[in-house]
Amino acid sequence: MTTNTYPRLCGGTFFTLVLQALQQRIGARQHYDGYSDGLTDPEILVGLIRVIHPAYRDPGKEALKATVNNYKFCKTANSAHFPFDDDQVLSAFNDTVQNNYPAALDRMNRFVNRFLDTSEPARKDVNLVRALIDLIQQDRSIAADETFYIEPNGEKKKKAALGDLKRVCLPSFLLGIWHYVMMNREDNTVGKQTCDVWCPANYGAQRKYTAHMGRGILGNLTVYSLDMEGEDDLDEPDEGDVIDDEPVEVVVMEDAPKPPVQPTVNNPFVFNFNQYGNNGTQIGHIENYYAGKRKEDRGNE
Repeated sequence: MTTNTYPRLCGGTFFTLVLQALQQRIGARQHYDGYSDGLTDPEILVGLIRVIHPAYRDPGKEALKATVNNYKFCKTANSAHFPFDDDQVLSAFNDTVQNNYPAALDRMNRFVNRFLDTSEPARKDVNLVRALIDLIQQDRSIAADETFYIEPNGEKKKKAALGDLKRVCLPSFLLGIWHYVMMNREDNTVGKQTCDVWCPANYGAQRKYTAHMGRGILGNLTVYSLDMEGEDDLDEPDEGDVIDDEPVEVVVMEDAPKPPVQPTVNNPFVFNFNQYGNNGTQIGHIENYYAGKRKEDRGNE
């Protein structure tokens, strides 16, 4: 194996740095009680894979655990569970980035909103961008004129220009680097020595990231995210999203006049008035209206 005296960008090193920017994990007691925060290594890698291949079917955490660990530490380049060597998948992803960038950006934006901590106090998003830029700058195998699709409008930036960045869109930046990795770093094992330095062996215990990539560079860097549009396809439906069907108490007054008998009308229309607006919306027969609605949509009306 070739000895590298400099850090290398590849799938494993990209993945390792992304893991440093996760949202807060739940405690061990909650794990013991059966709760899951959805932030395990396999779930994060599945999220990244779905940026490449939205139709990817998750084989499950148990099936992926050992394989993901080997990929993270660059011991393997691929697996039967991963599409990283599927030419058709990669070609489709490359075509989307080059010709339908908003669609690819939306996938990465959903990943960012689902998994990463973009809060102001922690600044994990800023640290992640700095670390990736530091890695790319130190990787001598990447020429100064090589380009990355890191602009939110789909434009490319050269490696030589990354050190001058002042304001970065996190989803588009990550999309551009992840796309570069998929198109140019087929051999994930080139990053093994980098990971061995970043995450030293710990006598059989969990290996922890101890490096400080990005520290001291781009001190005035600003990182921002994008607003979500629609629902997050990376999330499973929330079983708690149900209609509030609390019973309504009906009080009948003995002396109250009986209401006049109304003629029966098939498929009557019901008007639903939004209390915050000025205009009512004719929605038709209520059973037909709700029949085509997802339960989370109904809960918001």
